[in-house]
Amino acid sequence: MLEIDGLGLPYGWQKGSGDWDGVNAAIAHQYPIQVIQEAGSTQWQSQLPPNHSFYFGFPEYTATTRSQPPTPKARIWISPIQRRFSAGSNLPKVQWHPRVLWVGIGCERGVSQALIAQAIREIFRSHHLAQAAIAGLATIDTKSNEAGLLEFCDDRHYPLHYFSAEALHSVPVPNPSNVVANISRTPSVSEAAAILGSENQSLLVPKQIFRAEGENGSVTIAVAQSKHEYNQNTNTATNKALLPHKLRVDFLNTQQ
Repeated sequence: MLEIDGLGLPYGWQKGSGDWDGVNAAIAHQYPIQVIQEAGSTQWQSQLPPNHSFYFGFPEYTATTRSQPPTPKARIWISPIQRRFSAGSNLPKVQWHPRVLWVGIGCERGVSQALIAQAIREIFRSHHLAQAAIAGLATIDTKSNEAGLLEFCDDRHYPLHYFSAEALHSVPVPNPSNVVANISRTPSVSEAAAILGSENQSLLVPKQIFRAEGENGSVTIAVAQSKHEYNQNTNTATNKALLPHKLRVDFLNTQQ
């Protein structure tokens, strides 16, 4: 029998909130289980036993088609979205978070780890994204000695990818800045880094400039979603081949 508690572990997914006992009980009784998968590997689907009771997605309603799936007795979300489940619902639900979100970051010199953490936390919350779905961070190579950023990634075991100004400059972005270009020799750091880190030209979150009372400086955040999850079990992503400009620092390795 499939135990939903371990479904995402081989792929490095992060276990989110939900009624895990309730969903496992529904699976054990072979009740209809609805799966909504918005990100991550689908390899696990081909490994389900022949008599499984899972069905995938929502019903399709078109002018000629009206699918009639069974009424679900449990639901599994596989997504970078942070969903809030009603405590009073009779339908048990759980969520897995594949690590597919790349955070592009720019910051003023000397910003603290606390400010970076607060910026990401609040921006993710306002856009209903799960921090558990973060694959890693990406920035310009001149930030390779930025203490607050290094500490933030080190403490959370996040990969940190660096790109040259030349590589970042080559990326079309929705919000280029002449001010940033004068300082960094590229009109974008956060948006361009998120795009290069994820290998996806579309941003989930365009650049957001964050400041906090009592903290010096500012942090700029952008977020893009990769087609492939980062797997901390192997310290790699399935979309590993990237531009030659990139330098990769993985603190799981460099701190050993």
